[in-house]
Amino acid sequence: MLMMTSIRRTCPFLSFSLAVSLGILISSTEQAWAQTSDLQSSSTDIKALVEETLRQHPDLILRALEQDPVMIADLVERGTEIRKVKIEEARWQNEMANPKVATVAEDRPIRGARNAPITVVEYSDFECPYCRAVSPTLQEVLVAYGDKVRLVYKHNPLSFHATAEPAARYFEAIALQNEDEAWRFHDLVFQQQRNLSRGVEAVQEIAATLNIDHARLERDLQSDAVTQRIAADRAEAERFGFDGTPAFVINGVSLVGNHPKRDFDRIIRKMLPEPQALAR
Repeated sequence: MLMMTSIRRTCPFLSFSLAVSLGILISSTEQAWAQTSDLQSSSTDIKALVEETLRQHPDLILRALEQDPVMIADLVERGTEIRKVKIEEARWQNEMANPKVATVAEDRPIRGARNAPITVVEYSDFECPYCRAVSPTLQEVLVAYGDKVRLVYKHNPLSFHATAEPAARYFEAIALQNEDEAWRFHDLVFQQQRNLSRGVEAVQEIAATLNIDHARLERDLQSDAVTQRIAADRAEAERFGFDGTPAFVINGVSLVGNHPKRDFDRIIRKMLPEPQALAR
């Protein structure tokens, strides 16, 4: 009984495990019963007999679990993953019908083709390790889909990351004069993310390597345009219920967290005509 209590506490899909165990018992006892019975029982009859036997001898379930607990654990894990995928698919279908509408201004820095039919809007924090980790994945997505996908980088600097908002201000201020250099800054900040623990000085050192008008940069850092853009990004993230980073809106469908490319593929392929949906 102690083992069954432990299973109940640690496994939210115990009923799934029991169903598997029932299947094992059915398959292992069906042949024996067929040999000892004068009549050929139907599958329904056999299942009824098993159910009655289990009611009378519940210890058989425990025995089945004890015989191969690793297999049961693997099946439960697979069941958990399948359930998660189904829940995500249902949510994505709902959001495709009722999309989250992200605002993308014409002067916003864009990575990829500006007229791409698929827009990936990222809500990010320059100090977030998960944002850094997903950055190469986004590059893979852009390469795989070519002119079909574009990336918009928005800001949701978290309160406990002291250098995240200054870095966001630098990105937007740089973009006001040179979009390519802004993306270069974006990449360098993530590459040198550990240095951000030193504060704004680390951001300034990165900015100093860029081919931009540095006097203008100092002015633009204090501009209302930069302040308002970051505030609007934060407000939009809050409206969508994003309280962590990274988070994404892909043509109205949300994806939260550091996901592998295959999860982006699953959403993007639903939105592209069939011949275009085969990512490299």
